[in-house]
Amino acid sequence: MECPKCRYQRKPTDVTFPAWQCPSCGVAYVKASGVTSRPTLPRRERADVNPRFHPRRALDYVLTLLVVSSILLTAIAGWRKDSLPPQNTLLPETQNVPVQKTTQKKAFTFAYRGENYLIEPVADYELWGLVVTHNDIQGFTDIMHTKDSVDIKDICVIWGNNTKTSDYLKVSYSSGDFICYFQYPYGTIFDHYALSNNHLLSDKEHIRERIHHARIGDQIHLQGMLVNYQPQSKPNWIRRTSTTRDDTGNGACEVIFVTQYEILHSSNSAWHATFTIAFWSVLLSLILKVIRMALPPRRQ
Repeated sequence: MECPKCRYQRKPTDVTFPAWQCPSCGVAYVKASGVTSRPTLPRRERADVNPRFHPRRALDYVLTLLVVSSILLTAIAGWRKDSLPPQNTLLPETQNVPVQKTTQKKAFTFAYRGENYLIEPVADYELWGLVVTHNDIQGFTDIMHTKDSVDIKDICVIWGNNTKTSDYLKVSYSSGDFICYFQYPYGTIFDHYALSNNHLLSDKEHIRERIHHARIGDQIHLQGMLVNYQPQSKPNWIRRTSTTRDDTGNGACEVIFVTQYEILHSSNSAWHATFTIAFWSVLLSLILKVIRMALPPRRQ
């Protein structure tokens, strides 16, 4: 190569000088000639200037893959964790009808989170069944309850004829603040009176904890009392229980003071665990992704 400035002819022995610089006057060939394109570099030098593999690029790829896969797994687990079990996995106890008996228990009071409640027993009560939906008193959509509400959770339960066939799987269920909704396509065999929405309360912490963690798909058994209750700070307000299974609408819910609560079988424990792990993986991967984007690029 001839230098455009000093006309020096580059020799094969000028290996101590880079290919882009004149060994005689030191000028860059492209500057002296006014050419804007880069000269073709030897393959060895191109590899050094622009390496094909960057650890940061690999980290970007891994983090992006982790975010996408975690979001996908969260969505799948979120859908599956609230699915109902098939009919052939239901225990025979879920076909039992509720047992209601005359009670000899007297009225009593108990304290819960700074409020005293007057409890009026109406009947002894025992229930078996499958939880098909429930409310969430700490959820954003429940505007009627607070963390101090004495109603721990409302569980909507089916039993009897509804658990003898698989038609209950065709029904869609949902919960409002105090109401259980259901609808199903034409031709579905479903007994409206083998379903109840149950307001649950208790004075025992371990029972409240079990009820708080009640899940869709749980096969449960509970014992207690149908009760009317009243906060002593509100003498003009009282919540009354239903005493029959064939009523509907406002006032048709059973209010149960629970003395025993057991999960006979939980169908979706694995999916609940998967959902929790995947959800936190999404958050962690997003945090790592943001940190990675905030780091300054490596100078070359």
